[in-house]
Amino acid sequence: MITQVPLWQHFLFAAFATCGFAIFFNVQPKLLLWEALVGAIGWVVYLIGIDHYENPMIYSFLAAAVISFCSEILARKLKQPAILFVIPGILPLVPGVGLYQTVYLIMFKKYTLAASTGTKAVIVSMGIALGILVIASLSRVFNLYKLKKAFSRNDAAKYVDWVNLGKNRTGNKFVLNRDELNEHLNSLNIDTDSYKKLDLEKMEKNSSQDIILDDDTLKESE
Repeated sequence: MITQVPLWQHFLFAAFATCGFAIFFNVQPKLLLWEALVGAIGWVVYLIGIDHYENPMIYSFLAAAVISFCSEILARKLKQPAILFVIPGILPLVPGVGLYQTVYLIMFKKYTLAASTGTKAVIVSMGIALGILVIASLSRVFNLYKLKKAFSRNDAAKYVDWVNLGKNRTGNKFVLNRDELNEHLNSLNIDTDSYKKLDLEKMEKNSSQDIILDDDTLKESE
C-alpha cells in the first residue's frame, strides 16, 4: 500500500517529516534544507529497496548507509558533526508502526502474528544500525588516512584538523587532550617526538577552524 503513493510525494513528505524532527532537536535554521534532503533521499532509497528486495535487512541497511554517507559528506562541507544529519534523517525509517502493532497484537493474544510483525521490526532496526555503523567505521578509516598523509607532509594545520576524530563540538572548537591526540598518532606508528616542540597554539587559524585545548587550559577557563 505504501508503494502505491507516487515517489515524488514520498520525497516531499519525508523531507517535511525530517525537517520537523530537526526543528524538534533545535537544529540551526540554515541546516534545515540539508536535513530535509538527507531524510528524503534515505526514504526514497528505502522504498525502492522494498520493491526490489524481500529481505528487510537489505533495504533498511541500504537506506541507512545512504543517509550516513550523505551526512558524512555534509559534515565536512558545512563543518558540522555528522550525527546532526544522521539522527533526523533515519527517524522516518524507524519502524515505529511495526513496534506499535506488535504490542497491540500481544494485547489481543495474537502471538503468532505479533511474533512475525515484531521480528520484521527488529530486523529493520538492525539493518538501520548496521548501515550507520559501517559508514561511520569507513569514515574513521578515511580520517586516519588523511591524518597520516597530512602529518607525513608536516602540514600542521591539517594535523590539527584531522586528529579530532568524532569529538563533540563546543561552539566552533573541538576539545581534545594532547595526550589523547598523541595516542591517535601512536596508533598509526608515527614518531611524534620530533614534533613536540611545535607550538600549535601560535598557529594563525580563523575562528571556524579547530584548535587543541589542554586540561589545564580547560580548568583555567572554568
